[in-house]
Amino acid sequence: MKVIKLPSVILIFLLSYHILLAQGFSGTGERIEGKFKFVPLPYLNYDRVIGVSVGAIPMAMFNLSEKDTISPSSIGGIGGLYSENGSWFGMAFGRLYLKEDSWRITAAGGLGQRNFQFYIDNPINAFFPYTTQGDFAYVGVQRKIIPDLYGGLNFVYISFETSTEIFDPSFSSILRGLGLSLSLDKRSSVYYPRNGLLTEVEYSTYPEFMSNDQVSNQVSASYNHYFPSRGNIDVIAARFFGGAGIGDVNFNQQFIVGDVDIRGYSQGRYRGNYMLSAQGEYRWNFHRRIGAVGYAGLATVFGSNNEDDNGKILPGIGTGLRYTFMKDTHSNIGFDIAVGDGDWGFYFRFSEAF
Repeated sequence: MKVIKLPSVILIFLLSYHILLAQGFSGTGERIEGKFKFVPLPYLNYDRVIGVSVGAIPMAMFNLSEKDTISPSSIGGIGGLYSENGSWFGMAFGRLYLKEDSWRITAAGGLGQRNFQFYIDNPINAFFPYTTQGDFAYVGVQRKIIPDLYGGLNFVYISFETSTEIFDPSFSSILRGLGLSLSLDKRSSVYYPRNGLLTEVEYSTYPEFMSNDQVSNQVSASYNHYFPSRGNIDVIAARFFGGAGIGDVNFNQQFIVGDVDIRGYSQGRYRGNYMLSAQGEYRWNFHRRIGAVGYAGLATVFGSNNEDDNGKILPGIGTGLRYTFMKDTHSNIGFDIAVGDGDWGFYFRFSEAF
């Protein structure tokens, strides 16, 4: 059996940023009507590993300045869930747009526990359960450099402890990271773009001088493009992503197919130090309040603990429904179901995948 580092997943950060911040609201415009909109949204999901999850995400959208009509509306809230297998998390989050969209600030923090699994290949070929407990804090600041181009810094702190029946004692670690980010944002809206593009590049480092036990770096780049269809009613969206972990990469820092980009993989089997993915989606708004999506994509990983997974092409295809529960901002709630190679997933979500 190949010896591997103990697997611990940075569950809370992934859930908070990608589900709550990036997908919190969708709108046909940049700003809500009025100063403040509060939405006490429920959360209901099903995962093949953690089972049924229930929770709530009360959040609000607000305009910080009446004179500033250029900045998109800001967002803030809290969230929490509890799952059938005992996984749970609680957190707070916010994203602010300031000074005619010259400054963008993102912050989140929370704690939780995930009861999940990891896969060991030949000769065992089986999944093994594990539990990760942790807490995190994240803050990122971006400043407009020239029109549509933003640059900034971010800091992340993550403390976690992982235990599993086949390894003793438990494994604990603290990650402290600094990041540089660059974004070219030409979208028609930051919440529900119908045309334009978004390119993001981020470099993160976990250096020795910040008391990290494992010194590593991570580079990621993504490109999203949005094309209007049917008289600007529907949207065709495409996304390309690449990520690389460099140095003494912790198992927690690996890229996992199904966590963010490609739907249809919910068991956490395919993960590695490097990842490439591409996907496309059609967003069909056939009614004032009801819509549907269809999507397909491909992903692959390298630097996997399971050598047979390196370079394997992993397709995913699926569909979903959307319901617009707030018309003035076109805020959506819905679900997706997708099929992958030997796997499938169900996703309850707010707004779109990217």
